[in-house]
Amino acid sequence: MYILTLLLAIIFGLYFVMDKKIHVKKELAIDKKVEDVWEVMGNQFAQVHVWSTNFKDSKPGGSSKFSGLAYSERITETERGKTVQELDSFDAKTHTLAYHISSGAPRIAKHASAIWSLRSDDANTATVVLEFNMETKGFLGFLMTPLIKMGIRKSATEIAEDLKYYLENGLPHHRKDNG
Repeated sequence: MYILTLLLAIIFGLYFVMDKKIHVKKELAIDKKVEDVWEVMGNQFAQVHVWSTNFKDSKPGGSSKFSGLAYSERITETERGKTVQELDSFDAKTHTLAYHISSGAPRIAKHASAIWSLRSDDANTATVVLEFNMETKGFLGFLMTPLIKMGIRKSATEIAEDLKYYLENGLPHHRKDNG
């Protein structure tokens, strides 16, 4: 009984001191001009389903909040269901956008957001930088944080690879089920 009590006390204590924040960053060079990459990643933000294997469908929503963009969110359908990703910033000059999931995030997510940006490496090469952030909540979130981080890392890699493949080949990655 003493060992069980001690074990529960340790787990309970760790719950309050362990970081439940997840940060994943993925960078990948794309053999296209930064403007060409921004056209798909930024200006066509709401059409992510065209090239990303993670999304079955996507469409624009919300009223315009940013210059040059007629919407402020994208509504997506994945294997896990519907999510709404609301843009927090959109800057065509710096090739940066940020969004948070305003609806449809996993129940163990306190907050989920992302920053997507581009860096021009030379006249014909751009590097996409995808950063995903999530804070888990509850005891289950605490326990699941390492697994969730692995899943986000896998998704970030796939999204970057999908974008690269689409831009360099003119069609979606072979992983994408177009059926």
